[in-house]
Amino acid sequence: MLYLLLFLPLLPAFYALREREIGRLAGSTAAGAALSLGLTLLAHDPLAGPLRLDGVGLFYLLLTDCLFALVALYARAYFQAAQDGEAWRFYAAGNLFLFAMHGAYLAHNLGLLWIFVEGSTLASALLVYHRGGARALEATWKYLMLGSVGIALGLIGVILVYALLGGATLDWQEARELVRKAEPAQLKLAFAFLLVGFGTKVGLFPLHPWLPDAHSEAPSPASALLSGTLLNVAFYALLRYTALLGSAGLFDFAAGLLQGFGLFSLLAAALFLFAQRDYKRLLAYSSMEHMGLAVYGLGLGVPWLAMLHTLFHSLIKTAAFLSAGNLLLAYQSKLIARVGAVYRAWPATAGLLVLSWLSLAGLPPFGLFYTEFQALFRSSPLPMGLYLLGLVGAFAGLLWPLSRMAFGEGSAGAGLEVRFLPRTRALVVVPAVLVALALILGLFPPTGVVERLAETLLSPLIGGEVLSW
Repeated sequence: MLYLLLFLPLLPAFYALREREIGRLAGSTAAGAALSLGLTLLAHDPLAGPLRLDGVGLFYLLLTDCLFALVALYARAYFQAAQDGEAWRFYAAGNLFLFAMHGAYLAHNLGLLWIFVEGSTLASALLVYHRGGARALEATWKYLMLGSVGIALGLIGVILVYALLGGATLDWQEARELVRKAEPAQLKLAFAFLLVGFGTKVGLFPLHPWLPDAHSEAPSPASALLSGTLLNVAFYALLRYTALLGSAGLFDFAAGLLQGFGLFSLLAAALFLFAQRDYKRLLAYSSMEHMGLAVYGLGLGVPWLAMLHTLFHSLIKTAAFLSAGNLLLAYQSKLIARVGAVYRAWPATAGLLVLSWLSLAGLPPFGLFYTEFQALFRSSPLPMGLYLLGLVGAFAGLLWPLSRMAFGEGSAGAGLEVRFLPRTRALVVVPAVLVALALILGLFPPTGVVERLAETLLSPLIGGEVLSW
């Protein structure tokens, strides 16, 4: 069952290489992701092996498949409205990307996990370069170079962990037991490499420069996948390795690094938000902010809170990027100054824009408000002050461009007629579904469910002993 779940996305990927009709491409891709979603709920393999699905992997695999299916449906309307005849490239690369994501979440071997995380980098680079051109080439090159350098540092960390385990295994469960005998100083060095390596892909400051360029140049459905799903896979690896250090009794060391990187990312993102003139780049820096918050929450020793934050961020950031795609179709510009009076030109998109951006700013009753204040109350005094400063800065950095685009006066660009086309209904329906889901989960946070799923990290049973951080 798990091998079927792993290789299933390759079928629509190969289909996209020979099919050019966008309706069939969207249908096969969405159906494949929906089937993966169903198989994930049924998949259970307690036997030892390189592929296993535990609670944390299940959490992120379900989230990835759900978002991918919705984005595939949106992409059909988006590429039709944009009159993009190369939509097959998005579906082919997107399914290869989904294959790599499946492999990462199913991998129960730390070496195999690294391979699939690197595979997701290569596949998603094709999404960034979708349209071609000098700017897309520059963004793709920067993404590949920084991502590959980062993941190479992560590989050094994996090799060090393997050496510290005596070359015996990289199996996740066995490693948690053997790591308790490892040399602490060397294990700390390995974690530093792993944090820098995977942190590059998470988009942590100062390892983030690839992120705004890649998000800005990719087509909007691809930007949604990059922010809503790609960042999570590297964070998932950090979850695993943080738990590994917790098993060795070194969580305090890991916590200091995680909180430091998380706070620096939050504060830096808040500053960068004020300087943006491109609304897609602004959303990219918002992703940097929220992944910093997730890493900070992990450093507080509350992995379920960090996982919950990534859930809320993925839902609402996907909706925000899809709404940004609507603006690009309508105004033919990514510049904030060229967008105005959206509430008159396209009321439905204006409503989605306002709701998604207010959620990203941390306003209630959305879930990001819940997780941000849960982390606030768990912080010590000095980090708490920096944390609040970053939140206030990010709020202000998002609120001004939102008010300017949604309610300010601006010149209406060409292309507003796309909102009248029947086939563009998905342009509004899909982000509306995501916003509604984020609102419902914000009102009724699935805290208990996520806590139980995170028990894999907190207290696995190894040799009859319960371990915890």
